[in-house]
Amino acid sequence: MVVVGVCMVWIPFSESIKELIAPCFGLGFAIGMVDSSMMPTMGLLVDLRHVSVYGSVYAIADVAFCVGFALGPALSGEIVKTIGFPWLLRGIAIVNFIYCPLCYFLRDPPAREDKQAILLEETMPVSYTVHRQTDYQTLHEDND
Repeated sequence: MVVVGVCMVWIPFSESIKELIAPCFGLGFAIGMVDSSMMPTMGLLVDLRHVSVYGSVYAIADVAFCVGFALGPALSGEIVKTIGFPWLLRGIAIVNFIYCPLCYFLRDPPAREDKQAILLEETMPVSYTVHRQTDYQTLHEDND
């Protein structure tokens, strides 16, 4: 997210196509990393906090992507007319910088109490009894 913000700030200062290569590369790389790690993170949060039903979580995340891809181009034209393209990019960068510290809390999300023992691999209060079957035929042959 920090790389996205830095690249968004850098793009308006570029004066040629060659100067756009590095920030656009960084922007594409960083957005790809965020997109590819979002679905596993959503799955982890569902495992830790709720019933492990992934379909609805992935559907919500997919709808969020689709709404972003639908509303982004539709609204950005009016925003560019109002504040200009450089300030649009700077605004997106500011939102990214504000959102970055919140991602820190996703590093170690708290689990529900009933799942904490399983996730932490603590010993469960269950005892097991092992029974051994004796082969009487070989036991009888050994005694002869």
